Amino acid sequence: MTRRVLWMQPGGGDSDIEYAAVDDRALIQGLFHDEGVKDTLAGHLKVTQRAEGPNFSVDVAPGVGFVFGDDVSGQGMYMIGSDATENVEVPAPPGSGDRLHRVVAQVMDKLHNSGDWATYEWEPVLLEDTGSGVPDVPDSAISLATVAVSAGQVSVTNANITDTRPQACLITSKFALASSANQPPAPYTSEVTWWTDVGCFKVYDGSQQREIPHRDGGGSAWTTYTPVLTALDTNPTLGSGAVRQGRYIRYGRMVHVEASIIFGSGSNRGAGIYEVSLPVAARQQASGRRTGSAYGWDNSIGDWADGVCFINSGATDKVRLSIDSTVMRAESPPFPWVWGTGDELGFSITYEAAS
Repeated sequence: MTRRVLWMQPGGGDSDIEYAAVDDRALIQGLFHDEGVKDTLAGHLKVTQRAEGPNFSVDVAPGVGFVFGDDVSGQGMYMIGSDATENVEVPAPPGSGDRLHRVVAQVMDKLHNSGDWATYEWEPVLLEDTGSGVPDVPDSAISLATVAVSAGQVSVTNANITDTRPQACLITSKFALASSANQPPAPYTSEVTWWTDVGCFKVYDGSQQREIPHRDGGGSAWTTYTPVLTALDTNPTLGSGAVRQGRYIRYGRMVHVEASIIFGSGSNRGAGIYEVSLPVAARQQASGRRTGSAYGWDNSIGDWADGVCFINSGATDKVRLSIDSTVMRAESPPFPWVWGTGDELGFSITYEAAS
């Protein structure tokens, strides 16, 4: 059924046009991605320990929220609000074991659910875990927090409360966040936010925040990893040597990595062709090789050797290093020199990740 157009005013002696509350709720619903509180960063409807001293109750802060009515089809979205802190009682701890209760903002509209409600209002409500686990979020409600209670517990503190408030963003809004500590506790999939600590947008993919790179900077620092040097026949040991550098950055499936390793005193150069691990597995390539740059440093004579590195199609989790078309190796004979204390090898490569 088509809805009445908002807003029309009759003229020329025509009858008044009446609008129902559901028309207003349809308008609210059309402006939001999803239900939630107005501003999680400002603490709207946040559940915390009792301000007057912890006991078996929690406080629900003042604030504004938007709740989708799903008692009946086409119920629309309610705007709820409170200008004072509400205290909600928490059941006493069980005799043994744990309980995980849920606090929700519950809309109670008798018009659409007269079987459960006798009023027209909303309330913060605690749904008790009676031993079957945390209760589900009911119809016409949003989750504000879960409250963990264990046998022998003497009060409910903030350490027992997990914030579950979803952020109700307008369709065109972009929130500015200082860091990951400020992100909405329950973002919706496709939510885009600006992160001031890294200077770029991030989009929530349903499981994590992913950076959106942009021209002229922005984005997190590179991620470190520990490259591992191996050989086809016998793995080398570095002795007092170490990984000098191992870091990478990833945008989508593109991975760029840099690594360098130094041999120390007491090292054993191993046997066979050298390979160095990658931080992210590469996509299997049907033909050809993905290549990057490589180098070696001979500490005994103080000289460099430049070359390439490559990912074999059958070994997507490591690279081989090559100087003058010959791969670096430990022996038979050693190439490009006999590896010893202070010698170094390294590489840089950009490639496509497997997933």
